[in-house]
Amino acid sequence: MTKDDQPDARDHALSEASSALPPIVDTHLHFLDLNHFDYPWLSGPGEEHLRHDYLPADWVQDAGSLDIIATVHIQAEVDHDTDPVAETSWLETIASSHNGIRLPSVCIGYADLRAHDLSDVLDRHQEHASFRGIRQEAWYTPGSQRADMPTTDLLADPRWIGGLRQLSARGLIFELLVWPHQLERATEILRGLPEFPVVIEHLGVPNSNPADRTLWRKNLTEIARTLPRATLKISGMQLCSELWTMGAITDVIHEAIDAFSAERCMFGSNFPVDRPLISYEALWRTFGEITRHLSQHERLAIFAQNAIATYQIR
Repeated sequence: MTKDDQPDARDHALSEASSALPPIVDTHLHFLDLNHFDYPWLSGPGEEHLRHDYLPADWVQDAGSLDIIATVHIQAEVDHDTDPVAETSWLETIASSHNGIRLPSVCIGYADLRAHDLSDVLDRHQEHASFRGIRQEAWYTPGSQRADMPTTDLLADPRWIGGLRQLSARGLIFELLVWPHQLERATEILRGLPEFPVVIEHLGVPNSNPADRTLWRKNLTEIARTLPRATLKISGMQLCSELWTMGAITDVIHEAIDAFSAERCMFGSNFPVDRPLISYEALWRTFGEITRHLSQHERLAIFAQNAIATYQIR
């Protein structure tokens, strides 16, 4: 998909909206190189629009004149049979500079927290200066055919919980991607690791079903109350609105900020996954419009400062 193919009607509607955006740290960015890695999830139905490279030069074109001061690369579900450190190493070979910032600034890698060689994998990840932590997707659906969807509950596996403890002992971040009903169990597990920096991805994946939204609200509020080091990432909005419209996402973002406070939330683009639905500029200006009610201090925190602190961006 070229730049010209992307939805751009909202670019004009939002060009004067949300006043001046604060400086931005994009906390959820993926780079894809289909010649270098196999991404099994891209072979699934409905992913045809994403089966192409997305590299720093593509992001620079998307970012345009936005004041992006740092980016966080999140592991992109490279084939799990590949050395889990290979993607982290590769990022250093493609790293570039844009407007004086390193691209990407820092990264979250992959590891199987159940693996017998987890300690070695983490040692090798930590040889890279940009490495900050691990994401192993823990949402699951029994019988799923999706390559990026586990079919068993990792939160019920003692080996996986032991892996979390290893991350905590090393002072590494864990990015938690779970369904809303799993947040309660996640809270129970993480209660014993109060200093563990956990980032809850994609707002805890709320959907539009009223009953599910009620459960999400309850469990999100509880995990925010119980885990003082937990941070909420507002990203992946296509998971709660396939149309990615302001009307569909405003209430859920406001509820999320109410649960965690502006001091513990961050924004991420989830590009290129959300790219077919909205342009990069329109995405950030939508976030800006939705947070106009916040103070300048709160907006600075949620758009950049919280991410700088969480990911130790220097």
